[in-house]
Amino acid sequence: MNKMKVLAVLSVFSWPALGAIEVTDNFSISGFGSTSWAKSDNQEPLMVHRNITDESCYDCDTIFGLQLDYFRNAFKASVQVVKRPQDHWDEPELEWAYVGYEWQAFEFKAGRLRLPLFLASEYYYVGQAYTSARPASEVYDSALGITAYNGLSASWHYEVSDSLTAMVTPFVGFKDTNEIQYNQQTEFKFESSRLWGLDLNLFGDGYRWHFAYISADYDQTLTMYDVVQSLPSGGSITIPKIVTETKDQNIELWSLGLKYEFGQSTLRAEGQINDLSSSLYATGEHHFGRITPYITYGIEFDHSEHKESDSYLIGARYDLLDNLSLNAEWQYFEVSKSNGPFVTAPIGSTPDDTDAHLYTLMINFVF
Repeated sequence: MNKMKVLAVLSVFSWPALGAIEVTDNFSISGFGSTSWAKSDNQEPLMVHRNITDESCYDCDTIFGLQLDYFRNAFKASVQVVKRPQDHWDEPELEWAYVGYEWQAFEFKAGRLRLPLFLASEYYYVGQAYTSARPASEVYDSALGITAYNGLSASWHYEVSDSLTAMVTPFVGFKDTNEIQYNQQTEFKFESSRLWGLDLNLFGDGYRWHFAYISADYDQTLTMYDVVQSLPSGGSITIPKIVTETKDQNIELWSLGLKYEFGQSTLRAEGQINDLSSSLYATGEHHFGRITPYITYGIEFDHSEHKESDSYLIGARYDLLDNLSLNAEWQYFEVSKSNGPFVTAPIGSTPDDTDAHLYTLMINFVF
């Protein structure tokens, strides 16, 4: 498998080229989007940035993105702007904006780049590019929705054999700020001073291995609103706002993933471990023409490797057109301790408060 085959595989997932509008021979515009009906049977919000509750939601998964690509010989430039599930329509996020250059077996990029943490990181918001309605929350929510960095990367493509190609990408990031509205009462602000990491991919006939490592130094600001504080004399008071700053923090994250295709079936498994938690999932799917049923199991652990939660998912995807698909899913979450998939800790007065059934109908498209 040579470099051009690897780049062709990655290009399918890195940007929604199908149906892209060719403005000139060197310039194109493409786009993608997703929207859904989603409902849980638990009043506590599910999934960071999506906040799905027991009321029907038609905007919890809404995504719309536009991408501009320019190519000339070995030079390229790309810009992607995305309205993510957590964004208002008038405040989309600049997901990437970089310039790149290819030289022999190397590719260099500089600018705002996508963090290459997981198998689906390069096409994380392009719902049409993966089978399920959402990437497995156990693994993909471990980064709290931080998907990009400001910095440099250099990729080296090496043909190990006729059927195996390696792509090695060291990367380094510079000062950046990410603000996360975790829930109505909690906000995080991360100011990273430095990050670096390594992304390794092995491509073979019908399979792909992915390994990533990242280390980041950062300062954290935690803001909490309407905090109820008990008084020694009895009773309580509500504190409108508490701000806590923590300096000179470091976090490391390791991930390993495998995608294996055989005939009309695909198996995918992926896990991550960091200083605060670890998690993994496994999924299987089979294509029956335009219909693809799939099942997924995911599990989360705390820093002491005690199980926090797990989930079971059964779903099917129907490809209405080559660039338009529909997903129908049922997912069951069970929390053993802490929050698990809940954005706020479920009220544990009864066992039923610590689990949830999630129902989803989603439509995805690219152009």
